Amino acid sequence: MKALAAFIMKGRMQAVMVASVFTVLALLVTPLGIASSAVVALVTLRQGFREGLLVMFLGLAALMGLGMLLFGQPLSLAVAGGLLWLPMLILAEVLRATRSLKLVIEVAVVLGALLIGIQYLVLDDVAGFWSGILEQYSAQIMDPNVVSDVDRKAMVTEMAPWMAGGMGAAWFLQLALSLFLARSWQALLYNPGGFGEELRQLRLGYWLLILVPVLLVLGSLSDTPGLASQLALVGMAAFFLQGVALVHGLVKEFNANPGWLIGFYILLVIGMPASFTAVSAAGFADGWLNFRAKVRARGPRGGG
Repeated sequence: MKALAAFIMKGRMQAVMVASVFTVLALLVTPLGIASSAVVALVTLRQGFREGLLVMFLGLAALMGLGMLLFGQPLSLAVAGGLLWLPMLILAEVLRATRSLKLVIEVAVVLGALLIGIQYLVLDDVAGFWSGILEQYSAQIMDPNVVSDVDRKAMVTEMAPWMAGGMGAAWFLQLALSLFLARSWQALLYNPGGFGEELRQLRLGYWLLILVPVLLVLGSLSDTPGLASQLALVGMAAFFLQGVALVHGLVKEFNANPGWLIGFYILLVIGMPASFTAVSAAGFADGWLNFRAKVRARGPRGGG
């Protein structure tokens, strides 16, 4: 990771090349889109908004050429790059200017909520729109010999009403993870250990602690998931990050073996989606009770 970050920071063209290549590879391996955005964020964090903007525009030009070469459509990859890089450029500049990880995560929450709101503004039937997309996509990728049409349609019916919020939450998490990756690269190069300390101290504002329960209550009043329920998903995703920060913070406070973090992430992956809800709930509770401060007040503990 350090070698890659150092290569990115060698020069403008290196950053453009890495960001563009990761964007193309993200078509095959979706998580690489996180790394692509992180390149633009790293340049912005270290060298400022103007340099980040220049890298973004040069990268978009490169993607237009690659799109024409690979698909015969110059805008295909450039649009994807713009969607990945523009919000990350804004968030990275907010973090650079304020040095507040809490604030930039809250701005990302607002962006995720805006994505949901736009869907409700431009689509007459949000659930119906996603139902059509899921129906077409699932029919293409699911073998009817493995998953019957009845089961596939039932899955589409269950997922479609939640897709607007799911997309908003997923986009928020992608933005946050890209920013985390960029900040970790910056710390590796210029301030070893700095990002870990920032992550362990992450606590979101009280406005989210109040807003998310209100949205959940409003959502529960309807038989079908509405705008309030969809927005609550983004809030839950935000508290998921605080829950992760809580785990990292407690491991540090107890001087525990880092292997506990490996175990945590393994359980997190294999326990989805229940583990996501549990970590979100822990993050929400920490917002009110501040478990890390309570442990810190009791003094350091030994660990294995």
